[in-house]
Amino acid sequence: MPAPHTFGPSGRILDTSALAQAATGKSIYARTLIELALASGANTLLIPVTAYIQALADIPQDLRWTLMLLTTSPGVELDLIDDREKAHEIADVGATDPALAHTAWCGLQYGWPLVTDRGADLLQISPDLQIESLP
Repeated sequence: MPAPHTFGPSGRILDTSALAQAATGKSIYARTLIELALASGANTLLIPVTAYIQALADIPQDLRWTLMLLTTSPGVELDLIDDREKAHEIADVGATDPALAHTAWCGLQYGWPLVTDRGADLLQISPDLQIESLP
């Protein structure tokens, strides 16, 4: 098992859909949630690096700067896959979509809500996940 996290006591995990919808403006909810978290500084926003990569691939290239800016903001952390053991743990989650598996792993590791439009898929991986559904 990985070492315990060192972020604040509470936070949210943003999946591919939350990132893409915030960047494109498709979801005012996702955009507002991010803005409020950044303004308050009380909650960490955790972004699995695989979800970040997928979101970059999904959104128009001229909007990528919004995600790059987000990942450099205080209170935002990228969850990197920095060793083989962690990669194996994520693969063992049981999802064939690497970004979804990584997001689920983060939710199980940190116990924070997952901001997503794929709640049903994530709950199939583990019913113990907390889902904050995008409208």
